[in-house]
Amino acid sequence: MKERVYLGDWAYNAGIIGFIDIMLDGKDITSQNIITIGPNYIEFDRNSLQGFSDKFFKKAYQRYPRTDELIDLGNKLLQRLENNDFDKNLKQEVSNFKKRVEGFSKLKQLVDSRKLTLPRNFNKTDAEQYVSQITDLLNANKQGLIEDNVKTYLKNASSICGDRSFLNRNFKGELKKKFFDDFEGPIVNQTNRQDKNHDCIFCGLRPAKKDALLDTGLVSFLGANKDNKNFFWNFKPQLPICEICELIYFCIFAGLTEFRIGQTKKFYFVDRNTSVLELYQTNKLFMEMMSREENILKEKGILNFINDYLLLKLKEESKFRLANIMFIEIDLTSSVTPKLYGFSITKQKAEFINSNFDIFKKIAGSFIKFKDNNIYPFSEFMQKFMNNTLSFQFLSFLEGEYLSSQKPNSKINTNLSPYRLQMYNILTYKYLKSIKRGGELMDEKWLWKMYFFGQELKKKFLSSKAENKITSLAYRLISALRIGDVNTFMNLIIRTYMSYNMEVPALFVSCINDRDNFCALGYSFVNGLLGSEKDEKVENSEEVVGNE
Repeated sequence: MKERVYLGDWAYNAGIIGFIDIMLDGKDITSQNIITIGPNYIEFDRNSLQGFSDKFFKKAYQRYPRTDELIDLGNKLLQRLENNDFDKNLKQEVSNFKKRVEGFSKLKQLVDSRKLTLPRNFNKTDAEQYVSQITDLLNANKQGLIEDNVKTYLKNASSICGDRSFLNRNFKGELKKKFFDDFEGPIVNQTNRQDKNHDCIFCGLRPAKKDALLDTGLVSFLGANKDNKNFFWNFKPQLPICEICELIYFCIFAGLTEFRIGQTKKFYFVDRNTSVLELYQTNKLFMEMMSREENILKEKGILNFINDYLLLKLKEESKFRLANIMFIEIDLTSSVTPKLYGFSITKQKAEFINSNFDIFKKIAGSFIKFKDNNIYPFSEFMQKFMNNTLSFQFLSFLEGEYLSSQKPNSKINTNLSPYRLQMYNILTYKYLKSIKRGGELMDEKWLWKMYFFGQELKKKFLSSKAENKITSLAYRLISALRIGDVNTFMNLIIRTYMSYNMEVPALFVSCINDRDNFCALGYSFVNGLLGSEKDEKVENSEEVVGNE
């Protein structure tokens, strides 16, 4: 008998992705024949669920393989105890091993029942005997300990699942057998009792399972408790659910990408209103990026990581569009409801990012570090870009922070450079002129010409031993650009050029009546004034200009 499951809300979608991952058990989604992948649904035969309990526990254990980790650690310690001197470091590692054993409640019960101990002032012989006994105990009771790891992971570590079935704290039997008896067996053999009065409130395709509800016993952060009855019609907080949807919700954990920051474990899911295959591949990409960049969230935070992800995803997609994309962050250790970060990037903006991808890539890693705070300009830029609030004011802010970082004994540390500021300038100008205003862009070569005019003036300052005037002039020029004061800006330029008997660049005059063009040229000039000829990247940009 075939069962069909359609995409729904983000939590249900996470369950679908988790279900697929569990069912495929490592097989490639594009070459498998276990699940039919439709445009917005999956379809599978009930008989294909045979063995699901084993796959379910295997997937959960892959997330929290504490038993195997302790066995590996015990074997490594035994090898080191046999081949090395019993120094302080090795003794400390044995002590740490003992702490991990005592922190594993199920294992500690077995250890206490067998009265296995490690003396306070243990020697090498004591250590070898203790580690060997614990390792043997782990191997002899591996299956039961693995099941306990799964329960701990699903119940305590992730707090994604509730306390239904084998997760109930009062249940003392075999966990996998309980899961089979409650879920896999009745679905495969079609022995679940059906609610004759209600269809499943979620799929609407199947009758509800008798006495099955979406409550916090199934999904801790979604279900309805009896305590919430005042919010429900007729004071009956009942959300009837079918056996298939119940199983899908139980698989949410496997669809999430997890990340640990200190003692806090957070979970992420990328929800997209596209297709099942795209949803699956999108989350696989997210998981891969997280595994490659283990510390990126510790350093940048989720919003910065999302922007890096969006940039990569837009580059990879031939259709150049990311619409209705949602990032979900779950941190239930702090009793906070899941956070949702929503994005919808139009085709026009996606094409803009793709056509300027090399420039975006050059600013992606920029940062400004204060004593107790970090700012990631790329994240701010992307947010403003997506919500249509990007302006030259943001560029003015970055210019000011860069200048402040150059002061002696400055508390600001940044990897912003005049070259990177020029990248921000070019992108801001192109966005304002083409996306927001719908106007015609001036040749990008003009922006670089003005950049090099700024560098030429800097050479004059340096040759005249007036280096201290560079920063002062830059501050005043940025101040004028920030408020759109063309007259003040031009007066500063004219007086400076006249003092050195230099000709004022005609580009300024030609764009004096177009504010976007003028600001872009003005910031280009300032960036060149602050820049350095030794900047290898700028030399590369000169080659680009020369070849245009």
